[in-house]
Amino acid sequence: MNPSVIPVTLLFADGVSHRLQVPCGGKLVEAATAAGLNLLTDCSNGQCGTCTAQLVSGAVEMEDYDPAVLPDEDRASGTVLPCVCRVHSPCAIELPYDASEAMSEEPAPIEAAVTAVEQVATEVVRLEVQVPEAVAFEPGQYVRIQPAGADFHRSYSMANVPGTDRLQFFVRVVEGGAFSTWLAGARPGDKVALSTPHGTFFLRDEDRPRLFVAGGTGVAPFLSMMRSMADRPPAQRTTVVIGARTPGHLFAMDELRSLGERLAGVDLQVVVEQDARDGCHQGYPTDLIPRLGLDPATRVYLCGPPPMVEAGRKAAEAAGLRRADVLCERFA
Repeated sequence: MNPSVIPVTLLFADGVSHRLQVPCGGKLVEAATAAGLNLLTDCSNGQCGTCTAQLVSGAVEMEDYDPAVLPDEDRASGTVLPCVCRVHSPCAIELPYDASEAMSEEPAPIEAAVTAVEQVATEVVRLEVQVPEAVAFEPGQYVRIQPAGADFHRSYSMANVPGTDRLQFFVRVVEGGAFSTWLAGARPGDKVALSTPHGTFFLRDEDRPRLFVAGGTGVAPFLSMMRSMADRPPAQRTTVVIGARTPGHLFAMDELRSLGERLAGVDLQVVVEQDARDGCHQGYPTDLIPRLGLDPATRVYLCGPPPMVEAGRKAAEAAGLRRADVLCERFA
């Protein structure tokens, strides 16, 4: 055996396996790409958790990553982030999606044009773009957006319902951020390129209670979910917890309340860290989870910054919910 080449077995959720030959010390994702596989990744530097997988045998070395995305206890149990894995010895890694998702080539970008840029809250801008044809996606998924001529892209969840040719996003403005700087000067008609929709964080069609917990612009995928639910109201209760730094950071609240009334069986709770007013709790959205009296069968959806998501996952487990029933979407 050539000691400079290490065998790695990838195990997919549909039972398909693929054996890679990875240069010793080489990056797992790069070897997969060279072999014609597109493993699901987004940030590519251990900051989002999109690529999370399970090491079932052997060992890998991981470069720096955000410990809020991969806590020490999860790392100890074998969870890895393939985007930052380097290989020095044979191993096997289990991926939580079908092989067909990795073996298909990335489709050509979708050309789009900006139709609206509007500040809707403190540090939050609504971006709307027009695409040539209606886009099919699962409520909760995201696309990568690359401004014309830029060498960077950022990922944002759609807030609209699937099957429309106008896509809506809510962007947190970051001082000095590349996308935020572009957005500050963006005007209707400006061109952007979109990836096809991605992500496993989407609304499941299940007859069970749901808990949505959003931090900041993590509200966006839940708007898509609730707008989609409005066409077919669920039989079981949905609890929605929205968190923000201050009341001024909240957005889309009128529509969320209207959707809650239209759907019936929706309990909307709002939490702010500072300056809580009537109708708002003071603190963090995850603080409410133990107080909600959740049915053990509840499906939990968490979307927000990594520390919030990790706190929410721990709170859900402490409340008696199964880890497997908690879906997470983290963003930097």
